[in-house]
Amino acid sequence: MASSRNNALEFSSVGSTLLGDSDAATGSFGAIQVLQDTTFGAIAASNVDVSAENFTGKTLGAGTILYGQFTAVNVTSGLVQVHKV
Repeated sequence: MASSRNNALEFSSVGSTLLGDSDAATGSFGAIQVLQDTTFGAIAASNVDVSAENFTGKTLGAGTILYGQFTAVNVTSGLVQVHKV
């Protein structure tokens, strides 16, 4: 339970970035929160067991949260918030 609390504190202290239609970001992100139904152009991750390429061109529904160690996120359409670590 303590590790979840620490992750939440780490996300909140480092900040986040909103990405909308045709936006992209690079950096170190611990979570991608889908705020509106979103289609991704690309996602790069170093520790996600399923290839991040599986998300390319797919639409994820609002409310979905992806956890991992992401280094690049490209949104084709929709709105997401990427949480920095």
